[in-house]
Amino acid sequence: MSPNFPEQLMWSPALFLAAATLNVGLLAASAQSGKWFATVSQLRNGGSADVTIEPRNDKQSRAKITFRNGSRDMRIAWDIVAGNCNDQGAPIAPQAAFTQAQTQMDGGGSVTAVIPKLESGKRYYIRVFDPQVVPNDQNVWGCANISEKP
Repeated sequence: MSPNFPEQLMWSPALFLAAATLNVGLLAASAQSGKWFATVSQLRNGGSADVTIEPRNDKQSRAKITFRNGSRDMRIAWDIVAGNCNDQGAPIAPQAAFTQAQTQMDGGGSVTAVIPKLESGKRYYIRVFDPQVVPNDQNVWGCANISEKP
């Protein structure tokens, strides 16, 4: 045993307990909340949009999209897609699940939708588009990657 680094300290049960406690604390801190968010900062038709997603139960979440400063009295379609913007991914639910929004006189509006629960560790994005077209990543008014909140 050296005077500068005692082996008893290195292998003590108290040290192992402290390390295990720290490890559990780090794992708990990195656990995901099931909440997600994204901001489309500039829509091609004007304005912006925020989406928030919160768990509803074990299999579903509630997504809310809020439009600001856009064109007034306009219908807007949206969906959530697996992957990242411009991946041309598949929507996570049928288009009918994503209620179209109607903007008001101030260009704002919001709607909610019940969607499948998003899976932690996977990537998703939101597309905003003209309800008269079949959406693809090239004809959307805006797109943003969705981030999971820790």
